[in-house]
Amino acid sequence: MNPEIVMTLEDAVGEVLGQLTGTELTYRPELERFRAVTRALNKATRLNALEKEWSFYTGDHIVGTTSCGDRMLHLTALVRPRQIGDDAARLVNCDDRTVAWAYYLPRDALAKYEWRAGLWCSVVRNQLHFSRPISGAEDGLDVHINGMREPVMIRLPEQPTDPGQPLVEVPQEILDQEIDFAYPDVITMRAAFLLAQSDPVLQPRVMTLEAQYKDLMYQCIERDDRNTDSPYLNEFMVPVQGTLVARGPHGGHPHADERWF
Repeated sequence: MNPEIVMTLEDAVGEVLGQLTGTELTYRPELERFRAVTRALNKATRLNALEKEWSFYTGDHIVGTTSCGDRMLHLTALVRPRQIGDDAARLVNCDDRTVAWAYYLPRDALAKYEWRAGLWCSVVRNQLHFSRPISGAEDGLDVHINGMREPVMIRLPEQPTDPGQPLVEVPQEILDQEIDFAYPDVITMRAAFLLAQSDPVLQPRVMTLEAQYKDLMYQCIERDDRNTDSPYLNEFMVPVQGTLVARGPHGGHPHADERWF
C-alpha cells in the first residue's frame, strides 16, 4: 500500500467525524460513539469488497490435490473463488507448471460437458465440481484458484456492561491498525454515508454524502481500468470440436462432437 495514503483506525475515525460535522472532533476509543464509527468503517470495508470484485483482495490459493476418479473438491470458508473475465482453476504439477486449465461454467451447465475430453468446473457453495472424473494423467496435481479474501476487520475489546466497572483501555496497536483498502478515503466516505442514515440530524445530508462517495468510487474504478491491461478473453467458439471426417450421427458436419472419436 502507498505509505502516503495509509490511514489508521484513529485517523479514519477522525476523517469520518470531519466529513459529518466539518470540525476536528475526537472521541475516546473506550466510548460508544467511537465503537459506532468503527462498526461503520468495518461495514463499509465489507461492502466495498463486493464492488467490482476489487483485485486488492485477490490472491492465488491452493485448494486441494486431485485424485484419480474424483469429481469434487471442498473449499474452506476463507476462500471465495473469483469468477470474472478469463479466470479458471489451474492444475499445477510439482515443478510449478500449469498442466491443465478448468474454466468456470454455470452450475446448471456442467452436466452437458460430462463426456467431453476437456475439463471445466463449477462452484456450488463450498465445493468445486469438475465436469468429469479426474484422469490418471491429472492425478496428484495441486488445484490453484484466484480467491477473493474478505477484508480484515477491526476488533475493539469488549467493554463492561456494569457502569460501576472501569472501562477497558483500547491498546494502541488496535488504534494503529490500517484500513484494509488501497485507497482508504473510499472507506471513510462510505462509512460517513452509512452513519448519516442512522442519525436524524444528519439525514438531510445522506444524498450529498452518497453522491460524494460514488464519485470517488467511480474515479477509483476508472483509474484501475485505465492503468491495467484488459484481461485476455477467449475467442468465441462453439463448445464442440470435430473435423470434416468426423464419425457419428453428424458425419462431416462442422459441429461434430469429439465424444464420437
